[in-house]
Amino acid sequence: MINGEQLGNVGFEKLGTPYSEMDCQAFVEWCFRKCGYSKDLAGSNAWYRYILQNGAVMTPEDCVRQLGTVPAGAILFIWANDGGEEKRGYHDGLGNASHMGICTGSRGKGAIASSQSAGKVAESVFKNKSIRGGWNRVGLPNWVMYDYTKGGNDGFPADPGWHPTVRRGDRGTDVAYVQAILQQLGYDLGSAGVDGDFGRKTEEAVIAFQKKNGLVADGVVGPMTYQALEEAEPGQGDGDRWTVIIPDVTTEEKDSLLAVFTQATAEKGRG
Repeated sequence: MINGEQLGNVGFEKLGTPYSEMDCQAFVEWCFRKCGYSKDLAGSNAWYRYILQNGAVMTPEDCVRQLGTVPAGAILFIWANDGGEEKRGYHDGLGNASHMGICTGSRGKGAIASSQSAGKVAESVFKNKSIRGGWNRVGLPNWVMYDYTKGGNDGFPADPGWHPTVRRGDRGTDVAYVQAILQQLGYDLGSAGVDGDFGRKTEEAVIAFQKKNGLVADGVVGPMTYQALEEAEPGQGDGDRWTVIIPDVTTEEKDSLLAVFTQATAEKGRG
């Protein structure tokens, strides 16, 4: 998974590169490749729609409201509902994303892009607010791990309807979000508890949860595991278990009890 801070910083290596050598799409794709993610799409409109399907797109104001900040590494778009997408072959009513760049967070002026008007890769001012005629949409792809705490949000980010995939070795509030649910469900996270560090105990808890819920038990928390976690009932984990002996139970009575206590198991004994 790409680190948002790294993505927000790597583009400075290309400052001054002529636009004729690298347009806005090529610049963003170069930054992704530099960070280990390779994807080539047909322009900023294609990227806008790709992130809509594989992440989230919102206004800067909504991003700040939900996550506390527009994090470094977020993809910035100039978007308008002007029908311009029709000329580019998109007939989906999703609007025209005519330009794209990358948020640099607290570094520099706040944004960097390959600009046709500037004729090169250059910084531009972005202060977490929509700019009339400028950056007015934020894309948060789900293959980038963002740090939301720098916006003053010291708790879990509000659920924006998407989650980045997390696995062993990842850190941050998205990991803490998963850990908090697992702990509430009764899974053992070890002495560290909810610490935002996806270590061995968290991986073991995820695998146990996945096995319990009929998922691929790979220890990776992707869309299906997120959905199952958020829909799960408490008490799945390795909490207290009790053995209750009930003498002289008929088969019908046993079946009735198991229908009520769905987590229970029955074993025939003597006595």
